[in-house]
Amino acid sequence: MAQIYRKLFCEKVSRICGTNVQIPITALNFTYHKTSPTPELNLSAHGLENIVEKISSCTAEVCGVSNTDHLINIATEVRAGKKWLKLSLDKNKLVQTVLDTKPLNEEHNPNTSETMVVEFSSPNIAKPFHAGHLRSTIVGNFLSNVNEFLGNRVLRLNYLGDWGTQFGYLALGVQLKQLSSTDIHQNPIKCLYDAYVYAYEAGRNDPKIHEAALQIFSRMEQGTSNDLRQWQDYRTYTVKELEELYQRLGVRFTDYEWESQYGVNKITDVLQALKHCDILKDQMDGRKVVELQHRTIPVVKSDGSGMYLLRDIAALIDRHKRFGFQKCFYVVENGQSDHFASLREIAHQLHLPYAHGIEHIKFGRIHGMSTRRGKVVFLKDILHEAQLLVQEKQQESPNTKTNSKENPEVCDILGTSAVIINDLKQRRMKDYEFNWSKILRMEGDSGIKLQYTHCRLVSLLETQSSTEELLHIECDGSSLTEPEALDLVCQLANFKPICYQAQEAAEACILVAYLFRLCKSINLALKRLPVKQEPNREHRQQRLLLFSKAKSVLHTGMELLGLRPLKEM
Repeated sequence: MAQIYRKLFCEKVSRICGTNVQIPITALNFTYHKTSPTPELNLSAHGLENIVEKISSCTAEVCGVSNTDHLINIATEVRAGKKWLKLSLDKNKLVQTVLDTKPLNEEHNPNTSETMVVEFSSPNIAKPFHAGHLRSTIVGNFLSNVNEFLGNRVLRLNYLGDWGTQFGYLALGVQLKQLSSTDIHQNPIKCLYDAYVYAYEAGRNDPKIHEAALQIFSRMEQGTSNDLRQWQDYRTYTVKELEELYQRLGVRFTDYEWESQYGVNKITDVLQALKHCDILKDQMDGRKVVELQHRTIPVVKSDGSGMYLLRDIAALIDRHKRFGFQKCFYVVENGQSDHFASLREIAHQLHLPYAHGIEHIKFGRIHGMSTRRGKVVFLKDILHEAQLLVQEKQQESPNTKTNSKENPEVCDILGTSAVIINDLKQRRMKDYEFNWSKILRMEGDSGIKLQYTHCRLVSLLETQSSTEELLHIECDGSSLTEPEALDLVCQLANFKPICYQAQEAAEACILVAYLFRLCKSINLALKRLPVKQEPNREHRQQRLLLFSKAKSVLHTGMELLGLRPLKEM
């Protein structure tokens, strides 16, 4: 949709200016105002000052175009002290272009495709999924989805913490509590987490227990511990429980990776590379450090064990060998900024040609994430509480079409949608307060509002048409002249530019805000442009075509955010 107008505009302006002009798709903004005779395409003049000056000096005959063109006129104007390029568009051609039935994901250019690794979520094994992992999981999922949608090859990696002294404590806790395999199988993650906490608390008061945990992990590192087989079982239990949670969140991964993959051999290779580049230095206390331009970073402890940063360097090098990526994103909270700045700087010092593609996707923290009783909980508890609260609201609502007790999955999807959208509508770097009343409101801008609007469109299209009928309707822009129709068409035309803006800024809130605006336009159009009561068959068909496209865009946008669009609620 938008690409066509971008191409036409660039060609027209290139002819006026006598030089090749390329406008980024992110600059496009389609609008329609009731006071305007035609839809408009607005572009900020920032960075295009020479073009604006050239167009401003042209005559109307030069800037005008023929009646057969999509663009009627190009002009400049000043709004709020800023210059804008304003293009008047042919109504009928805009409607026909937007309502083209080509699938949304077929419009990207394969020549600009990149391979990128996105590492996100990354909880520890044998521990319940804490609510604090929510932002990494859903921000990383969105980033993966939008890049894939725009034609990039995306490797979604979940890098699980499965190594370190904590697993010595875990194995020791299982022994101290005398847990059998049967005990663990009944509720694996809770049982294992309780065992870890039990041993850790005991170790704080008894140095012998702490030493025993260190010895167990030391034997695991050497590959001589009987606990290794149990450790493999713990990994399996964790992945099984995580998969259930990820399915509820609309999250998928290309692969699971483990800290333990990057053991002694790969760490040794990294140390040799650091030494070869003359940035690895030995300390008097046995530590090894990397000397960077303005600081010194420890990478090996005095006992000879490698630090987390060393494994991250090994993982980075290994992943590039396997995937040949151009970009590598780490979706991790803001508190880890120094760690990833060090990783990037060391990658440059090692002269890795892909070092410039390393990016830390930071985000702020959620405060007050708890149940209504004020209990700090794990994410599974938050989603369960959201499901119960939606169920209560559904039972109270006269508009509910499904029986919430007989179909708890609908309430689960609504509750999860509310939690996801409440997070993704925030600016990524912003800390925010978790508020149940705002999250689960049925009115206003919320995840439930997106689901409600999608259900309205599905109901309309299923009762008034079939998929086959829609495919055979030929678009006629002259039958969609109402302001509400043209406003909705412009909103639909903005979808791809919005996706590119969200991708460029790594900000899901850009897409969320757009979908809220789209829902507002859809609901106004549904009110003003009835289908069932419309006596004119041609008008009825064109409206169905418009609402079908609106449903497709809304459905796609919701899936990019990780929602599972409902058909009925």
